[in-house]
Parts: sequence; C-alpha cells; structure tokens
Amino acid sequence: MTERDDIEARLARLSGATDALRPSAGFSSRVMLAIERENAPSFFETTWFSARRLLPVAAIAAAMAVVWAVQVDGTVDDEMATSYAAMELE
Repeated sequence: MTERDDIEARLARLSGATDALRPSAGFSSRVMLAIERENAPSFFETTWFSARRLLPVAAIAAAMAVVWAVQVDGTVDDEMATSYAAMELE
C-alpha cells in the first residue's frame, strides 16, 4: 500500500464519519432571516466603535504634543533669558 493509497483511505474514512455534520434543512434561510431582522447600528454605536479604534492614535498624538510643548517652553525661556535687561540702541 502506497502513501497515496493510505491518504485516500483516510480521507474516505473522514468523509464517511463527517456525513452527519451537514446543516439541517432550511439552515441558510433561517440565517438570512435572522440577519434581516437585526437592526442597523445607531449613529451613537457607530461613532463609539469608530472612536475606540482611534483612541490609541489620539493618546500618542497628545503625548507627543505635551513633549513638544515642554521642549518649546524651555527654548523660549532660554531665548528670553538672553534678552533680559538688554537695551536696544537706536
């Protein structure tokens, strides 16, 4: 018996053992009816689910904005310190 014959025999055995697992009569029509009965999501639900996906992106952007603001504030303080008590002559 070759390997191919062995595989064919196993597949035939599995096919016979799983014949009883077929869907019952009218299964697809019951599924389609259940889908039709389901209500469409409301505007609030759609917005909430969309916002949940963008929340990590917004958190990272906020953290980057805070870091940038702290760096700019330090730079502005340094620039202001160099010009403190300086007089301009005309």
